[in-house]
Amino acid sequence: MIHFERWSLLVVGEALRRDATRFADFRHGLDLDPATLRDRLAELVGAGLMEMVADSGDEKLYVLTEKGRGLEEVIDALDAWSERWALPAPLPAELTIERELEDATVLAPQVLIEISVLGAFNLRVGGKAIAGLSVGSQRLLVFLALHDRAITRTAVAGTMWPDATEERAGISLRSALSRLDPATREIILVASAGLGLAETVAVDLRDAQALAHRLLRPGASVSPADLSAEAVAALSQELLPDWYDDWVVAEAEDWRQLRMTALEAVAQVLIEKGRLAEAASAARSAMKVEPLRESAHASLIRVHLAEGNQTEALRVYERYRELLAVALSLEPTGHLSDLVADIRGREGHKTNAESLT
Repeated sequence: MIHFERWSLLVVGEALRRDATRFADFRHGLDLDPATLRDRLAELVGAGLMEMVADSGDEKLYVLTEKGRGLEEVIDALDAWSERWALPAPLPAELTIERELEDATVLAPQVLIEISVLGAFNLRVGGKAIAGLSVGSQRLLVFLALHDRAITRTAVAGTMWPDATEERAGISLRSALSRLDPATREIILVASAGLGLAETVAVDLRDAQALAHRLLRPGASVSPADLSAEAVAALSQELLPDWYDDWVVAEAEDWRQLRMTALEAVAQVLIEKGRLAEAASAARSAMKVEPLRESAHASLIRVHLAEGNQTEALRVYERYRELLAVALSLEPTGHLSDLVADIRGREGHKTNAESLT
């Protein structure tokens, strides 16, 4: 008879979340050393709970048998029992990372934890990149990084696993919590209000959002750092462009709108300060975010006019006019046309004069 210790149940639970699972998938999802994992899989196959099949690339897949799938009720019952009595899920004690917020100890000041979601996901602890996090753990950290307050477990699970039942979503959430690297256990805190990141965790998106709001606040004074090349670079980065979860896409669109407006604000302030080359860079960054956005092109036109480069200003206008006509069959608004009205008038007058000679 197979001895069902906790890792065996974890392997079965991981297999229940997939139709077929490769050895590497188990390794990535459970962070279990290869020798132990091979032993557990061999036990499960020997007991008739799993079987091995070959995929299209001749790689072995582990598939639960009907007998193995019968354990789903057992695992669900254990999770439900744990939930009812407010106990941790039946996972190895060394992987339990949850603790009450009010009882949390403060991280040592010298340990800096950084989560990056601009451009690509990255987790650094004390300046060292943490690799090998499971996909579920990455998604959980990203979800919490996108919220600056504690979120109830039900809301987290329901949003992250919208197609699963409430019970299965809860199991997936507990599984993701259990798989975090030991170095990251201090990141997620649990309180009566729900899950959240520790106050000592730095999130690049939050810093960039704060920068954007400073730039857009009427009458607010901005620091030299707010107008630096680094600030423009931060505002130019997309939020996880290769992630397609609905909750990520929605946040990415909010960030896109905010950073476009902030980049245009940077360009305007730099124009007023006479830093025209930097203003042009900020304006072009805004144009890259949305090539059809008229106000971004207007910012670059203002830069060229401030430089006295009328031909460049007119070239930007004409290119945008052509782009808009091809994409949407529209003409630029009168506001944009007014910026180059004098130049266009002189060019038209010059063309007419040349045709008469």
